[in-house]
Amino acid sequence: MISLGWKIAQVSERRALDATHEHLVTGLNNLVAEQMAKNQALNKAWRSTNPFVLLRWQQDNYCGELAASAEPQRGCWYWLPERAWVLYRQRFSDEWANEQRELRAWQLVDVPGSLPAASHYQRAGFALELAEVPADELAAAGY
Repeated sequence: MISLGWKIAQVSERRALDATHEHLVTGLNNLVAEQMAKNQALNKAWRSTNPFVLLRWQQDNYCGELAASAEPQRGCWYWLPERAWVLYRQRFSDEWANEQRELRAWQLVDVPGSLPAASHYQRAGFALELAEVPADELAAAGY
């Protein structure tokens, strides 16, 4: 019975994680669309700015910026400014199982685009996405 409850908690947490990730990506792309509507290119500084700050949105389990040497708490979203990563450490992970990663990280990247009619957009991104940081890179960073 306890294992069933644990699995339900894992599924619920995974759905919440996916929803938060999707909300961040959608919100960031809406900001990019607003910039393009104003005929302004995507500022490269956006890739190193906390997405929670850019969106002026913080959910209950956003725990702020994480210092490079600090251990992330379970069930918290963080911004790691030194690497420009969004981090989430799962609360209901099976640490003993190698099937899932306890700590997840995403890096903000711009999707390049080329709009021939607008020369100032030639090297600018037209969308932002959160690309998952590979496990080996995460481990090399000490996480």
